[in-house]
Amino acid sequence: MITTQLLTEILTLASIVFPITQAVKKWLKIDGYRAVIVSGVVSILLCLWRILSVQPYDWPRFIILVLGVFLEANGIYHFGSRAVGKVFADKLPAK
Repeated sequence: MITTQLLTEILTLASIVFPITQAVKKWLKIDGYRAVIVSGVVSILLCLWRILSVQPYDWPRFIILVLGVFLEANGIYHFGSRAVGKVFADKLPAK
């Protein structure tokens, strides 16, 4: 289940993945599908670092984090205010 904590982790990690990917792309002078591969590798490594820092390891959460961070960092899907608003809308009292 996607919680506000998971959304926060996705947005935080994606905000770190994006500049790292941009720096690596500029340094290696790559673009196109290779840049997407670099973004995927950086996403996997950062999410792995996040999951391995807390025991017991939660591998389903790792998969969700990798997919979410990759999609957010590449601008394919934005988990920003729209998604967070939907989560909070369910918890607000009815008007």
